[in-house]
Amino acid sequence: NIYSYFEDLAGRQVTIRVSAKPDGKDAREYVVEPAGSEYGMRNQAWIERNRRLVDEKSGGTIGYLYLPDTYLGSATEFPRLYYAQTRKKGLVIDGRFNGGGLDPAVFLHRLNNDILAYWTRRYSHDQTDPAIATNAHMVCLTNKQAGSGGDMLPMEFQMMKMGPVIGTRTWGGLVGVSMWLGLIDGGGMSAPDYRIYDPEGRWIVENEGVTPDIEVDLDPVEMSKGVDAQLLKGIEVLMQKIKEDPRPWPEHDEFKVDNK
Repeated sequence: NIYSYFEDLAGRQVTIRVSAKPDGKDAREYVVEPAGSEYGMRNQAWIERNRRLVDEKSGGTIGYLYLPDTYLGSATEFPRLYYAQTRKKGLVIDGRFNGGGLDPAVFLHRLNNDILAYWTRRYSHDQTDPAIATNAHMVCLTNKQAGSGGDMLPMEFQMMKMGPVIGTRTWGGLVGVSMWLGLIDGGGMSAPDYRIYDPEGRWIVENEGVTPDIEVDLDPVEMSKGVDAQLLKGIEVLMQKIKEDPRPWPEHDEFKVDNK
């Protein structure tokens, strides 16, 4: 097992010798720092694969934005992925496996930012006002591994009427914990101290989850072949919406110059 040589070396500088020949001739030395887990790299590869698939299937008209949580992960990923895709005609907001954290409204309000006007420039592309805004059609993907803030993401997406939610019913965990009592032995204890209810006073989501508008489950056999039915459905829905309502960039009037 090649991994056995790297036990207890995560995060430490290690010198390795690499050669294309079994006898080690012409070997080259590299100083590397082994990672403690492959999860982050595999997750980024999955995100990039999804982004490329969406781009290829839509001919570049649809963008892809993955929100891993409603906390620091998405605070990093959101501006990196969204700001470069505001001119797309459609956006897939992928909230599957979202681990939660805080209220996702900060991301949704930015996505739902209305274009109020446009600026034209002498030597550059026209831009929107506000500067970071889009009129793209959107869908939100979710699944049963999305919980807490991952429940709230599709729930608020539906409430704000931003587009259809696609996937499976979410985990259903919107009882929160904000207190922690430390114990003398180094342990601790806590208890849930808040829960969500709707404007009519009804308890919602906890132990129920959020039901998608379009239910699509994943087939393990197809998944093993790299087929993501939920993502493909999202692309299909957006392509149809773009066809029905293209939302082109507006053409401004000719600027008349009076030289008199």
